[in-house]
Amino acid sequence: MTPSLTLWSPPPETLELTRAQVHLWRFRLDLPPLEITELLQTLSADEQLRADRLLHRTKAENFVVARGRLRQILARYLNQQPKELTFAYNEQGKPSLAGNPGNKISFNLAHAGQWGVLAVTSGTEIGVDIEQIDPDLDYENIAAGFFSTTEIDRLNQYLPHRRRRVFYRIWTCKEAGLKAVGGGFSTPAIGGEEKEWHIRQFSVAQNYLGAVAVSGEGTVTERWDFGERFV
Repeated sequence: MTPSLTLWSPPPETLELTRAQVHLWRFRLDLPPLEITELLQTLSADEQLRADRLLHRTKAENFVVARGRLRQILARYLNQQPKELTFAYNEQGKPSLAGNPGNKISFNLAHAGQWGVLAVTSGTEIGVDIEQIDPDLDYENIAAGFFSTTEIDRLNQYLPHRRRRVFYRIWTCKEAGLKAVGGGFSTPAIGGEEKEWHIRQFSVAQNYLGAVAVSGEGTVTERWDFGERFV
């Protein structure tokens, strides 16, 4: 029986994506300057402009790496060059592939700290979020401002020393769901939608947690490590 969540492993030579599958790709953001420069060349003019507008150097570099890896990975599914991909954006800024009406690939990108994750599926909506656990974060005040009564009750069911990690689990699930419907925290929760949603938690690395939300039948989640042979 195929496991519903695989371990992080090298991807296969040939990528096949069925409607019931979700592919999660993780990649490092802290690359050498030369690699960052090379990835910058794969971006569109508007993406390069967005990077230039980020005054914080690390944020700018993380943006370049995340968007570059996004292009490299999606290009493998589409048998195109990364630079050739074009994107459209909804009112909230969520990207989708443009200029290729025959493709049914859906994707969502998230990054935090030194890690990025790209979620890819076919024929349905998807959202992903990852967070780096901050031992100094005042999570109780944040939960009071953004969590529902049900979510706060769930958080308080755990012993105090476990609540910080549970907070991040709830937060990533909530954020992944909101990103799946293309909005932010002002958007109604996906629980109120008529669609059936599946939300799965996963670990990215030590002290990094993630969650992916997919509508429909996406039940098999495969996790791939980005490798140099996929450049």
